[in-house]
Order: sequence, then C-alpha cells, then structure tokens
Amino acid sequence: MKKLIYISLFFFSLVLFSCTKNEINCTMEFRSVGITITGDSLTKFYTIRNSNHDTIRNSSGIGIFGNIYPVLDDNYQHKLVNTQDYFTFYGFVNDSLKVKEVFEIKADYCHVEKISGKDEVHISHK
Repeated sequence: MKKLIYISLFFFSLVLFSCTKNEINCTMEFRSVGITITGDSLTKFYTIRNSNHDTIRNSSGIGIFGNIYPVLDDNYQHKLVNTQDYFTFYGFVNDSLKVKEVFEIKADYCHVEKISGKDEVHISHK
C-alpha cells in the first residue's frame, strides 16, 4: 500500500511540475542595454525607437554607474517582445548634442538584448 502511495505521489508531482512546450520561465533579473561614456558626463540623454519615434527616458535621469547610461531596459521589453528594432541614443552636455549612436536591440518573452551598437564612446570636455 505504501508503495502505491509513493508511486501515485511521484506521478502526481510529475504532472504538477512538468513544463509544456509553450511555458516560458523567465529569470527575475532585470536587464538593460547600456553605453559607457568617457571624457565628460552627460547632462541629458534619451533613446528614440526609430520605427515609431517612441521616446524612452530613464526615470532617474542619471547614468547607471556614473558613466554607464541606459539605452533600453526590461521596462520596454513588453513593447518589443519577439521582435527586434533600431534605437538611437542621444546624449547631451549642456544642451549640446555630444553622442548619437544607433543600436539594434531585440527582446524575447523575458528580456531585452543588444544585437549591435557601440559599448563605449569618448567625448571631449570642450
């Protein structure tokens, strides 16, 4: 009788915890695509989605780690899911455009990911 209970529990747990082909399991990590700016700090920055002209702004308005600026993050993932598109990052110092870089970014059901684009840009202190 005990053996039958254990076997029943085993098969029940297989059914309960098995995955179907359509089930998606995302990690809890928050991903972003960023660009490192050296030489000077940006005073303003934003990203434009080239296909529909969406303007994406970082809510904090500052770089992630001082000189790393977010181009796009998982907050935008739901608008890009299962597609890819081009985005242009604009960076300003005192209202003067210093950085204009194009990125190709894709998203799956969970996260955004950079396909192409620069990792680092140096701007002068002028």
